[in-house]
Amino acid sequence: MSAAWLPASAQTEQQGDTVTIPAPTLRIDAPVKRYMGEMEFAAFKGGYDLSNGQILTLKRVGNRMYAEVGDWGQHQIVAVSKDTFVALDQKLKVRIDINNSGDVGGELLMVVPGNSVAGQPAQEQLLRVAFR
Repeated sequence: MSAAWLPASAQTEQQGDTVTIPAPTLRIDAPVKRYMGEMEFAAFKGGYDLSNGQILTLKRVGNRMYAEVGDWGQHQIVAVSKDTFVALDQKLKVRIDINNSGDVGGELLMVVPGNSVAGQPAQEQLLRVAFR
């Protein structure tokens, strides 16, 4: 039995073992509307400091909700769960965690313009930012 095992073992050592671990995919899925009333949204309205130094602002105008980060433009958002909002244009997704003591955490996923190089337009990039 030992003789049969050795060649197989030697073959494994020659080929080497590789393990591929795929990176998590970051994406913003199309929103499925969930109605969120003025009272529910009131807890989320306002400005949030992001870890990159920018501020995320959430506001309501009439019956529509909007999110804005810096000068990257305003995006109409809809609630997709009790603490997550997605832009109708699929360029922004934000999760806001507010605990019982009022501390806020969360994460922003946003498609932002890339830096142009030598006058060539750059592709958009997906930015992932935590709350401070």
